[in-house]
Amino acid sequence: MTATPPEPSSIPIVGLAETSHLFQPPWIFRNGHIQTLAGTYLFGRTKDRSGLTTSVSTVGEVVVDDGDRLVYHDECPENWRPGDRVALLLHGLAGSHASPYMQRIANQLCRQNVRTFRLDWRGCGAGMSLARLPYHSGRSDDLRAAITQVQSRCPSSPVCLIGFSMGGNVALKLLGESSTIDGVIRAVAVCPPIDLSETIEYINTGWARVYDAYFAKTCIRNIQHRQLVRPDAIIPDGWFTRPPRSMREFDETFTAPVCGFASAADYYSLASAKQFLPGITVPTLIIAAQDDPVVPFGPFANAILSPTTELRAPRHGGHLGFVTTNGPTWLDRQVIDWTTS
Repeated sequence: MTATPPEPSSIPIVGLAETSHLFQPPWIFRNGHIQTLAGTYLFGRTKDRSGLTTSVSTVGEVVVDDGDRLVYHDECPENWRPGDRVALLLHGLAGSHASPYMQRIANQLCRQNVRTFRLDWRGCGAGMSLARLPYHSGRSDDLRAAITQVQSRCPSSPVCLIGFSMGGNVALKLLGESSTIDGVIRAVAVCPPIDLSETIEYINTGWARVYDAYFAKTCIRNIQHRQLVRPDAIIPDGWFTRPPRSMREFDETFTAPVCGFASAADYYSLASAKQFLPGITVPTLIIAAQDDPVVPFGPFANAILSPTTELRAPRHGGHLGFVTTNGPTWLDRQVIDWTTS
């Protein structure tokens, strides 16, 4: 079920001029592509494990309404007690609980005595064989089920949501379409594609086509793998005869028909978080780089934000980058400080 977006208000955008100076990388990193690639390959593969040395790790499942299951990875610091804060981390497209940014932030939160739950969306990571249907950018009901599961394990603890890229869009959608989400006290969305249609157009031009092709190929490989481990996974007849070469083709021929949308355009319209932003009542931080080569900045510049939402939009940072010669310390600090404040 998709909620009707709230009526927009005249709330101005917050944080463009005020925060653009907060992140200042050296000149060699002042390029969105370099930021993105450095965040992924130069620094993203460095997994700081120190935050896990005094934690207990467990794996559990979330059962959603149609019977599919999601997996979560629970890291509980040794000194954590019932009532202490917890964080639910949400990965992006083609990611998983093991994505470097997920591990890095979870480790740092553990050092702050925050219990973390890293979620694998449907058919991702450790949940590859547990779902017949795929994940997508609009599955806010799955996120609600995951929050309920976290609360059942930590009934007296406040919950913070931390979403990266696609995971950020899902988090913002849920927060905006729901009048209340009991127990959720704060949220962070890093580089969320809040307008999916504009994002798809954006990555289908110029050098961004490299990312478009990468995501399409990665999603196809994911489906091929799922077909092996879950033979009853829903895949359109003859779909592998001509695999899609772009994400728009992928969503038109796979996501839309499999997930019940009339078309890719229908999917983008219903799943985009931008329309729900005015309805967010939880203190929420959105981090978006103006030079992101994957997610266009235009939708943020004309978005209508709720009074509880802050946008921090440095001129540089790329997609999930925000790196300097010391790594992505600026991004990590924003996420950790907002989550623990």
